[in-house]
Formats: sequence, C-alpha cells, structure tokens
Amino acid sequence: MNAHDFAGTWQLVDSYSERAGARAPFPLGSGVSGRLHYDLAGTMAAQLMGGGRAEFSSRDPRAVSDGEYRAAFQSYTAYYGRYTIDAQAGTVTHHVEGATVPNWPGQDQLRYFALVGRRLTLRTPPMRGNDGEKSVHTLVWEKLT
Repeated sequence: MNAHDFAGTWQLVDSYSERAGARAPFPLGSGVSGRLHYDLAGTMAAQLMGGGRAEFSSRDPRAVSDGEYRAAFQSYTAYYGRYTIDAQAGTVTHHVEGATVPNWPGQDQLRYFALVGRRLTLRTPPMRGNDGEKSVHTLVWEKLT
C-alpha cells in the first residue's frame, strides 16, 4: 500500500458513526457529501458538507445573522495538508496545515483504512464527544479519478 493506491479524487458514498456497537448518524447529519483528494507528492485535501444546509438570508455575507454563520460553519468542514501511509498499521495520517477549525492546523488526523477495489473506508480512532460517549466515525469513499 502506497501513495499510488491513494492518489486521485474520491467521492463520499456513506458516512456514519458507531457508538456502543450500534450505528448512529455522522456528526454532520444525514445526506453528507464530500470530496477527498490525495496526490503523489504527498498532499491531501478533504471537504465534507452536511445535507439540507439552509441558504443565507442575504447574498451579502456581511448581512447575515450570527446564527446563520454558526449553522453554516457547523455543517461544513474542510482541511488540507500532507499525508503519510503506514501500510503495516493500516493507517493514513493527515498532517493538517489549514482547516475550517482554527485549532486543527499543526495537528494530525489519524485514520484506519481499508482499500478494496475503488472503495476506501476511513475510520477514526474512538473519539469522545461532547456528551462524554466514545464514537468511531466512518467515511466510505469511491474513487472518481
């Protein structure tokens, strides 16, 4: 497993969380769409958008309410950086350089992967949510190019 296996553009085809052995909605809700890109130079970029996002009340972003901004921010996430693959461990690490979340740059995002044909499944390590419960988030991608 190497960068040649990952290189390309991937489209999100499924997203969910697992809690206490049961499937639960992904944090961005249902109808999540996304794109993931890896290149041979070792760079990556990911974007995820929740389904059913409300349009802003104005074409001028300076005229919308703080609540509208909050809802838009909480239903969209993106980051970019470099990546490394550890085939033995079955992990890919995204070394975040820029992100919608201000405290992600300089951090690593570890993902466990399974690559079968044109499907790439990425799973997070167990993560403790705001409610104190641990979840594993799963994203299933299909290769476009």
